[in-house]
Amino acid sequence: MSSTYPFQALLLGVLLLVGESSSQPTSGDRATLLAIKNGWGNPKQLASWDPAVNVDHCNWTGVACEGAGGRRVVTGISLPSLNITGEVPEFVCNLTNLTRLDLSYNNLTGGFPGAALYPCSQLRFFDLSNNFFDRALPGDISRLSPAMEHLNLSSNHFSGAVPAAVAGLPALRSLLLDTNQFTGAYPAAEISKLAGLEQLTLAFNAFAPAPAPLEFAKLTNLTYLWMSSMNMTGEIPKAFSSLANLTLLAISGNNLTGEIPAWVWQHQKLELLYLFNNNLTGELARKVTAVNLVELDLSSNNLTGEIPEDFGSLRNLSLLFLYENQLTGTIPASIAMLPKLRDIRLFENKLSGELPPELGKHSPLGYLEVCTNNLSGPLPESLCANGKLYDIIVFDNGFSGELPKNLGDCVLLNNIMMYNNRFSGNFPAKIWSLPMLTTVMIQNNSFTGALPAKISGYISRIEMGNNRFSGSFPTSATWLHVFHADNNLLSGELPADMSKLGNLIDLSMSGNQLTGSIPASISLLHKLSTLNLRGNRLSGAIPS
Repeated sequence: MSSTYPFQALLLGVLLLVGESSSQPTSGDRATLLAIKNGWGNPKQLASWDPAVNVDHCNWTGVACEGAGGRRVVTGISLPSLNITGEVPEFVCNLTNLTRLDLSYNNLTGGFPGAALYPCSQLRFFDLSNNFFDRALPGDISRLSPAMEHLNLSSNHFSGAVPAAVAGLPALRSLLLDTNQFTGAYPAAEISKLAGLEQLTLAFNAFAPAPAPLEFAKLTNLTYLWMSSMNMTGEIPKAFSSLANLTLLAISGNNLTGEIPAWVWQHQKLELLYLFNNNLTGELARKVTAVNLVELDLSSNNLTGEIPEDFGSLRNLSLLFLYENQLTGTIPASIAMLPKLRDIRLFENKLSGELPPELGKHSPLGYLEVCTNNLSGPLPESLCANGKLYDIIVFDNGFSGELPKNLGDCVLLNNIMMYNNRFSGNFPAKIWSLPMLTTVMIQNNSFTGALPAKISGYISRIEMGNNRFSGSFPTSATWLHVFHADNNLLSGELPADMSKLGNLIDLSMSGNQLTGSIPASISLLHKLSTLNLRGNRLSGAIPS
């Protein structure tokens, strides 16, 4: 009681100062807002909360009013991402018409502010997410407004068990409890009685290991179900086929086993499916009719068999992650025909054959990651046909032939990792000048061509050993950290002034045809930890 008395006195004082006015919105609301601002230490982010700046508090930052003229009342406060500190003021519910309170993404602390919020009888939307609230939720949390539709407590430090009372708000459409420190069992049976629930998140909490709750099959209005990283065990329930309105199903990072049930592949509204990092087994379904899928991530499981040809019917698919499984066979040609595909990651499987010849031709392909498979043949000429390619990660395969020459026109290209293949022919010279290129790892192939003395200034890593490159040391690569060019045909002298290469950590050019002496300026490379120049034609003294 004593801790709140000064705020009550302040509120009374402000009310007396402001008085009543028939020409302005309800002055009592204005007084409460000023008291809230004062309770938070008058933060500069709320500088507009000042009658001297704007007499109409309905125009203050984050304040929403309803009504007309002098009868307007405050119905909403939305103050996300303002770096506000402190606690939720205990008199916030003096705004008797408050229906919306959004304090997300701030630095608020303390336990759940039940005493402050229970009197808000009309509150429908309440968001405390991304703050620093802690301790257990109170067992009487159901005393929140019975009109409550949206309760977001995610990304805080709440701990202990989730009380059954959290499901005692019958109007709830959205219950977001993810990313906290909850433990024990969660009240699945009670939550399953929230018939109107559309969004439910319990992810990233250390709940006791338990199977996916069959009771949730009753929540047929759910569109968004996020239960990742919460120690779920057992199989994906067949009973969840009743959740026909789901657009997102995220149950990754658990200990789920068994096969992916058929209903998942036949779901007509599902757009985002995240099942990665479990222990799922079996083959992928041959028949796939979930045509609204946009993102599909089944990575890091134990799935076997081939990639279904039916994946080519998923015309909305933009992201396909199947990496770190045991998939075999070829990549279906139909995948290349998907018009929205921008990110395909199939690495660390047992895939074989060639890449689809039209991959990249019909979609804004940005990321191609198929390393550590048994793939062969050339890279498709169309990979960068739409100019969006950012990553080419194809190492540890059996690819061969020359690279598409148009890769040198791929201006967004950032990362090339092609090592341990059988590529041959001239490496397109224009690649070295691409403006966003940072990494080139092409060692252990049979590339030829000249390494230009002038290359992109943003390249930080070049590994090109065991090829047949000619040319000399790239003097313009001032951002270079690692340069491995062992066993090539590089010639000429090292630059006399190496001080501009101060970022170099690792320099290895053994087995080339370098001549001249090792420049004394190499001693200025204070970050250099590895230097290997053996097997060249260098002469003179080794700098101290």
